[in-house]
Parts: sequence; C-alpha cells; structure tokens
Amino acid sequence: MLSMKRLLIVFLLFAGMLGGCKNDPDKMIDEPREPEWVVYNAANSRLPDNQVNAVVIDKSDVKWIGTANGLARLEGTDWTLYNPGNSGLPSATIQALAVEENGAVWAGTDKGLARFDGTNWAVYTTDNSMLEDNAITSIVHDSQRKITWIGTEKNLAKFDGSKWESLDLADNLIISLAVDKNGALWAGTFNHFAFIGGISKYDQGKWTVSRLDLKGYPSTFPFALAVDNQNAVLAVLGGTSVKSVVRISDGYWQEVLRPVKATGLKTILLEGDKIWVGGNTLALFGNADAECLTVPESGSSISAMALDSKGRKWLGTVFEGIAVYQTSLKQ
Repeated sequence: MLSMKRLLIVFLLFAGMLGGCKNDPDKMIDEPREPEWVVYNAANSRLPDNQVNAVVIDKSDVKWIGTANGLARLEGTDWTLYNPGNSGLPSATIQALAVEENGAVWAGTDKGLARFDGTNWAVYTTDNSMLEDNAITSIVHDSQRKITWIGTEKNLAKFDGSKWESLDLADNLIISLAVDKNGALWAGTFNHFAFIGGISKYDQGKWTVSRLDLKGYPSTFPFALAVDNQNAVLAVLGGTSVKSVVRISDGYWQEVLRPVKATGLKTILLEGDKIWVGGNTLALFGNADAECLTVPESGSSISAMALDSKGRKWLGTVFEGIAVYQTSLKQ
C-alpha cells in the first residue's frame, strides 16, 4: 500500500499537470494522463551508482545507463553491469553514450572510448586513434551514414568504422553534439580562456561558427543539442543569467517559450513536436504557465534523458539514479 506521503506526491503532480499544462479537455477525457513515477537507485536496484551521466535506449528498448561507477544495461527487469574489471571499459566513469541502429553501444569515459557490439569490445585512446584527449565529453552516431562523432576536451574526432579524422575547434571544449537530417554536424562548445560559448555547424568540410555572446547570451554553455522533425536545431543554453532554449532554422534563431519555473536547464528530449527539457525540473517547453515536475522525494536535478517505445521518459539524475516518468498509457 502506498504511504500517505507517496499518495500526496502523486496527487500534487497530477493536480500540477491539470492546472499548468493547458491540455485539451476533450483529449483528457479520452486519454487520461495520470502521472506515474518509478525510481531506480543503488539501494533498490542493481544500478552501480546514483550519479547518472548519460542514458540511451536502443531500438529493442534496451536501456544503457552510464554512471560514475560503471555502465548498466537494463533489458526488461534484467540488469547487466560493466566495469573495467569485467569488460573492455577503460574506466568506470561513463561520461557520454551513443547507440547504433544495430544495438552496438559507444561509451565515452574519462580515460578513453569503448564500443561494445554485444560480444566484443573495441577500445580507442590517444594511442590508437585520432583522439587528442582521453576524456570524452560527447558522442553522437549518424546511423544513416554510419559515422560516429566524438567530442573531447581538445578536439573533435570522426570515425567511419575504419578511418579516423581529427577536426580542430581552436581550444574549445565540446559540450554537446547533434547530426541533422542532411548529415551536417552541430557542436556546442565553450572556450574557457575567453569564457565564451558557441554553436558550430560542420557541413561538407566547412565550419559555420556562431558565438553565443554575439547572439545576446554571454558566458553561456550550450549544454545540449537536438534536431526536430523540421530539421531545426534546438539548443539548451545555460549560464549565470541565461536559461533558454533556442530553435535554429535556416540561420534564424528564435527562443522557445520557457515555463516560468524551469531552471538549471541541462538536457533535452524531443517527443514528436513536444520539447521536454530537464534541469532542476522536468518541463514541457512552449507554455510559460506549464507546470514543472520534480523527481519524487529527492528533487535531484536531471542530467540526461531518453524516451522508450512506450513513451516513458528515463531521466538520469545527479544523485538519485534513474527516475522513470510516464503519463498513464491505454492498455
């Protein structure tokens, strides 16, 4: 039986969704959207650490969870854990993840990069690749062109399965990566020396660089990038005085309406045309009055997000493991 505290939390979350998100009343009658949360942490599951840095989900709904103390694979209710002692991982500190169409997973650590195809591990470092630093900060896999892009603290590396290429971004730390539908690479960067953020586009061998301070966003980190159904790029921007999501299309920048209570923006998840942004809360952007949801009981901030085939949002948190959020689905 649920405790009174849990019942109160569920009730308040449900009331917040009804009052803040401005759903269509007729749609709500046909499809009740009652919040439901499940939390996996080191105390109630086999998750190896409560600090979750990255989450990806493959086509078979297998969840890969990168933590500060190893990589977890969750298929249904079965957990498999990987660390340097039982796998090819060069470090237990997982900082970035990407998954291929065939289910192979890329894991970026603080000591190198690993690819696991379900049987074999391949490990890449500065010794055997074009990586100029072993601290991996971001990974994106272009399934259509079978290219993996890897960001480090010193360079951007491109790998097509056999050949490596290194691209210099002039002492910029690569924070985020995305590939658009035309195969152009987008990189969110930050220059610690000048304390300037940027968003760069690499297309057909040429860079187009946009400095965030010149766009009105001084001292700003481009924490996350995503590409929507119209092939526009959405960038999550955060800093001392900045908390925005901008939509970039054909060179035009437009801010997406932010819920007033959405703060600490760090990560983005697209669900059709819906823009979910994680930070201190989980917020649906596009409505200033939309309610912002917090992870139950702990209120931990959100560091990574992924969507499964049933519409559930898997939220990696800073100190509470994985929080799974869904609105009730018809069976």
